[in-house]
Amino acid sequence: MPAREIATTVFGRNALSAGCICHAAALLAGMTTSSGADVFFKMIYPASWILMTAGAYAEMRRRGGRPLNSWRFYAAATASVFPLLGPPLVLGLIYTFAQIGREGQGDLSGFMPALGRMRGNLLTVFALILLLFLFFAFIHSRHDPYFQKNRQHGKIQQLCGAGIV
Repeated sequence: MPAREIATTVFGRNALSAGCICHAAALLAGMTTSSGADVFFKMIYPASWILMTAGAYAEMRRRGGRPLNSWRFYAAATASVFPLLGPPLVLGLIYTFAQIGREGQGDLSGFMPALGRMRGNLLTVFALILLLFLFFAFIHSRHDPYFQKNRQHGKIQQLCGAGIV
């Protein structure tokens, strides 16, 4: 009998991996005291909820169930909101969702090795991390007082050079 997996579809693996990465990035940025971290958190954290819920739906659908008729899907969608325990709860609920025709899959035995085997596409993960970094840098440069002061100073110099002031 092959080992059970958390995510078997390409979309499910990528969505769940991206959701976990966005979740961690939003929490790390939200804990910093830098300017713009709150804006970054408010935009990325809901994206992690959406990605985790979409991945849960895809995986539960792949297993032959009807996610919208299952309490596990709604529990996973709700659990994705929790800051630290959300991703493990979502992944655990997906893991224990029994596949049609295979009974006795309601336990968590083998969950940790399955967690290690769940990997998203390397290019997708790299592109997501790069986009998150660039987005954080953009948001930070827009809200940081140092950059705002230099931006205003540059505008004054441009006006002086044009002979307006």
